[in-house]
Amino acid sequence: MSERDPIWDDIKAYKKEKFDNDRARFLANAQQQDDGGWVKHTEFHWSRTVAGKRLDYWPSRKKWQYEGSVQRGDVQRFIKNKERP
Repeated sequence: MSERDPIWDDIKAYKKEKFDNDRARFLANAQQQDDGGWVKHTEFHWSRTVAGKRLDYWPSRKKWQYEGSVQRGDVQRFIKNKERP
């Protein structure tokens, strides 16, 4: 049997560190931009009503679900577009 290549372990550790750092940064940005309209079920799961329908939001991954469709990105822009008359 051959030995495990340490480069793969380094890559895995790097990706985990980046994931954790991104998650912390996304969550901090969401908390800073919080307009008070969210129901915070947990630190990582928020919801609100947008245009009469429920929007679930996971701020640490910049992910949300609206009308059965899961998306990622700028939820504030999405909300503004949906609430525009």
